[in-house]
Amino acid sequence: MYRVTVRQGWDGQESTIHSENMSSVKLLSAKITKDVDSIDSFAFNISPKSPQYNAFKYRTTFVKVINTKLNKVLFEGRVLPTTDSMDSSGIFDKSVTCEGLTAFLHDSIQDYYALSNNDLKAFLSHMIDVHNRQVDSYKRIKLGQVTVTSPSDNVYKSIDDSKTTYDTIKEKLIDKYGGEIRLRHEPDGLYLDYMPEIAIQSNQEIRLASNLLSIKRAIDPSAMYSIIKPLGARAETTTQADEGNTDISQPRLTIETVNAGSPFLVSQKLVDQIGCVVHPEVWDDVKVASILKSKGQAMLDSQRLIKEQFQVSAVDLSLLTDRTVDSFECGNYHQTINPLMGIDERLRIVGQSLDLCEPLNSTLSIGDKLLGQADYEALIKKQGEVIDEIKSRVAAQTAKIVTISNELGEIGSIKEAQLTQDELIKKIQEEVQKLQGQTGGDQYYEGNIIDVSEFQGNIDWSKVVNAGLALSVIRVQSGSSHIDTKYNANITNAISVGANYAVYAYFAAADPSDAAVEANDFYNRTKAVVGSSKEPRFWMIDVEADSTRGTLSLSVAAYMNKLNSLGIPDSKIVIYVSNALYPSIDTRRTMIWIPSYGINDGTITNSIKPKYPYDLWQYTSKGVVDGITENTVDMSTDPSDRFKKSFLVKE
Repeated sequence: MYRVTVRQGWDGQESTIHSENMSSVKLLSAKITKDVDSIDSFAFNISPKSPQYNAFKYRTTFVKVINTKLNKVLFEGRVLPTTDSMDSSGIFDKSVTCEGLTAFLHDSIQDYYALSNNDLKAFLSHMIDVHNRQVDSYKRIKLGQVTVTSPSDNVYKSIDDSKTTYDTIKEKLIDKYGGEIRLRHEPDGLYLDYMPEIAIQSNQEIRLASNLLSIKRAIDPSAMYSIIKPLGARAETTTQADEGNTDISQPRLTIETVNAGSPFLVSQKLVDQIGCVVHPEVWDDVKVASILKSKGQAMLDSQRLIKEQFQVSAVDLSLLTDRTVDSFECGNYHQTINPLMGIDERLRIVGQSLDLCEPLNSTLSIGDKLLGQADYEALIKKQGEVIDEIKSRVAAQTAKIVTISNELGEIGSIKEAQLTQDELIKKIQEEVQKLQGQTGGDQYYEGNIIDVSEFQGNIDWSKVVNAGLALSVIRVQSGSSHIDTKYNANITNAISVGANYAVYAYFAAADPSDAAVEANDFYNRTKAVVGSSKEPRFWMIDVEADSTRGTLSLSVAAYMNKLNSLGIPDSKIVIYVSNALYPSIDTRRTMIWIPSYGINDGTITNSIKPKYPYDLWQYTSKGVVDGITENTVDMSTDPSDRFKKSFLVKE
């Protein structure tokens, strides 16, 4: 079904490295990752036996993936740095990561430009012209469909010369006015579209017990706020003395002059529901207080910041239809039906993970829509009704058992009656298990959630567990070059006392190729200690700094893809990421752990929640736990429901 080809240069001759024919050449592993708001990526491993093993050159080798059954191009892009590696059994392979053609927009930088009207098409056209003047002929782009419009107010727009074209489009257009971009490879060249949504309304259903085998819903209302502080452009420097000041030394425009002296806008309805939660929002290009106030009020009034995500896994659409998971286009809307969860609505495919070698492992991410407070309350009510319905069904089944018990003396064959009763009991047990899954009936590890490394010295793990331990995450390495001096002892001793544990590695890769090496070392070092003992609950990638020179998202994806190829699925990977770097990585593939300290005095009371949605919140680095005496320890709290069900349920 899948054919992967490689060519040298834009117009080179294509050679097949993965064939749709069963008996022909195959890659060892191959996975495409798509997301509605990031550049597509493709990662694969190739055997030295392949004639094209050494055919991959940085940025000048191009790879294409085609679904031959549908005659559809699933991916086209260029090769990033490759990695040759050998596993513990002495087998060599090459890891290759590719980025989609949209990455061409990273190959140019913008010059200074200013525009004082609201013509976004002209603004984007200028950026493309600047890009085309700098790049190779095959990277030149034509302006396609542009349907995003600017607000009616004319605001000053400007571009500096410090960022790539891609980053400038993200910052100056998408982040401010919304919308999505798409690079199309047509017979006559490349076209860039900029539209509110790049999607179609599909007639193809995704239905539970038909072509949907599992679905999980996660709702996070933590990003809601009730008070907004609108901030505009920084004040202009007007005196000679001011000329040496940096931008950050100048105050931003606020709304006091047009808002009765207050810089804040308040929604009393939301204050009554969630208390006083303040959110700052910056509009760098707004220099008029009245315009700033109207923008802030509009944002507060239309706030829809409760995320609802549906993670769909184990999809095998070919069992009942002629559709496969890659025939569902990322960005399109499908009617998604699951009566048990109260889902019967059009939801958008916001991400795809396509496994070419193991198609049954391909997944869809559906939803990630934003709900208003009223929507959220209605959804909770609907879920309650579903739970009540299940309880009613269980009660009815119980009544049947009572009836059968009363009639046993009148039934001619007691054996036959007992079989009927056993069948009913089995059905009831199944219903009760489903009900427990809906109502949180699982037994969870409770207590401290900590992460430890060599900085905590020698740990008395018996004391740590006896003090109450829900989870300990143990560092294995920092980059590939530094092995944590205590990781061997920590993993061994944690396992010996029955601690619930996971492992993590500090991310220090320079590029996607380097990231794959780090992931390989992380896996091998951990497995060397764990052996056949209790496996870690998850593998965490600790992303605290961008060491990649602008390829952070692709590098983190390459890290995850390498772990995937070693047998660690996305569901067993967690990303720890700072608030500052959260927008720079793809956060949809897995669960997210965010540090946010506030005063950092070891208490939750004086800590500040992260500004982005999270599955776990690290609230201090000054924690004190019995059994750890050499230093304080990082502590976390507030796990999401999906985090609890995945990693804190007692085994």
